[in-house]
Amino acid sequence: MRQACTAGGMLLLAAVASGGVRAAEASEPADLPSTVERLDAERAALQAAQQTTSEQAAAIRREASELERRRQELLRALDAEAAALAAREQQNAEAAAEQESGLAARAAEIEAILRAGGRWVSFADQIAPLLRARCVACHSSREPGGGHVLTSYAGLFSAGANGPAVLPGDEASLLCEVVADGSMPQDGEPLSEEEVDLIRRWVALGARLDAGADATAALVRIMPRPVQPEPPATYPAAMPVSAVAFDPTAMRLASSGYHEVLLWDLRTVADGGAGQTALPQLLGRIPNLPERVQGLAFSADGQRLAVAAGTPGLIGEAAIVAVGSAGEGAAAAAQLTSLGRADDAFLSVAFSADAERLIAAAADQSVRLYDTASGVQQSERTDHADWVQAVALSPDGTRLVTASRDATAKVIDLASGTLQTTFSEHGEPVTAVCWLDNELVATGGADGEVRFWKADSGEEVRSIKGFAESIEGLCLLADGRLAVADRSGTVRLHAVADGKRLRTIPTGGGAATSLAVSADGRLLAVGSLDGSISLIRLDADAAEPLRWLAAP
Repeated sequence: MRQACTAGGMLLLAAVASGGVRAAEASEPADLPSTVERLDAERAALQAAQQTTSEQAAAIRREASELERRRQELLRALDAEAAALAAREQQNAEAAAEQESGLAARAAEIEAILRAGGRWVSFADQIAPLLRARCVACHSSREPGGGHVLTSYAGLFSAGANGPAVLPGDEASLLCEVVADGSMPQDGEPLSEEEVDLIRRWVALGARLDAGADATAALVRIMPRPVQPEPPATYPAAMPVSAVAFDPTAMRLASSGYHEVLLWDLRTVADGGAGQTALPQLLGRIPNLPERVQGLAFSADGQRLAVAAGTPGLIGEAAIVAVGSAGEGAAAAAQLTSLGRADDAFLSVAFSADAERLIAAAADQSVRLYDTASGVQQSERTDHADWVQAVALSPDGTRLVTASRDATAKVIDLASGTLQTTFSEHGEPVTAVCWLDNELVATGGADGEVRFWKADSGEEVRSIKGFAESIEGLCLLADGRLAVADRSGTVRLHAVADGKRLRTIPTGGGAATSLAVSADGRLLAVGSLDGSISLIRLDADAAEPLRWLAAP
């Protein structure tokens, strides 16, 4: 019975399963064909879209290729035009140079003919020195009396309140009249008859300018270098020592004198011990300089000495003197090469590390760059509004820092010629400057403070206060110390890292006016207002400064 039931159950399950299959078959979607058609249509549309995209991409590539071809054509055309323009500019420059050369040759020829015929008065040699000595004081850009600025040849022909000062060929020109009747110079002695006649004759002969002279240049730059008075055999009074400089061997010290530079023999000092007492001997005298020497610097090889000098308010001169090596003999025969002159004194000089360039700063607000081999001035800038009192080159020689009486210091990139930074925190004249490294600068001012600041940004890092007088000298020492001289007559040593005072050294002299350190870092020289020089041995803390009167 159980078997029959089992068999019957299996038959029932089979029937149910068979019915389930048929039910599943019956439940298949009736819209399957339409779904397939829809998918096929979508696939076809996608393929068509892909085909369109491919065709569009191909068209874009063709268009881009065409644009690139046209761009290349335009670049070639521009390059051709640029080359043609450069060629035209070169041709124009050559033509202009040829014309200028021809005009210069013609002017020189005319000048030679007139000279030979006794019909020439030299403006550069005869008239310019006379005008500068007797007229410029009242007829400069700062004080243009009657509207006339007579500081250059061109200025004589610009209209003042009563017209031009000079009409070529007209002896009734304003300049001729006012010097003849004695009304000019207004506050000075009248010109002599010879001087009046010389001016009248120059005007009558056409008021010509010498061949090769720049019509717009300051008179002092085209007139002959004046022969300076001979310095006295012995000084009747002490002269302030406004500049000192060691040669690289520390065997010689240069100091300022009256119309000269004095060279001192330091060999006995350098060879002696801490107790050395022998005074340096005068090794040589370099004459034929303006009245006051304000800046000195030796080249790295010690063969040349740069000089910044001037007779205040009259003339300034930057020069290089070939002094040879230490021990080669007296400097009296040293050859002096004048690099440039200014209407006021030069105050500071600095050689580049390779001595191929010289930076010179002047009281006429200028900073000039000279090529030392040729003596040619390469550039001139006037970033300051007053005297430029000190200059220093960065250790890598790429940047220049300047200090001015206008209460600012400035950093200049020499490669590009751009002014990078202006530092104006002193608030009073900036009198001394030095680089602490390629990025950090130290400046000292009449405010009696030393300030450290970043060359890139002008941000002040720290300051050193407590100086009683104006700072007159800053020197970085090799061991991370900074030497500071002020007009109190002492030298203070400070740590560069934190500004901490490390040592105070009385010089024994008067107010300090200049400071220098030897290349080996062993010696400091301090020039004083009383005419003395104090030599400080930094390698002997207990040694008293060696002091002598810097005068023949």
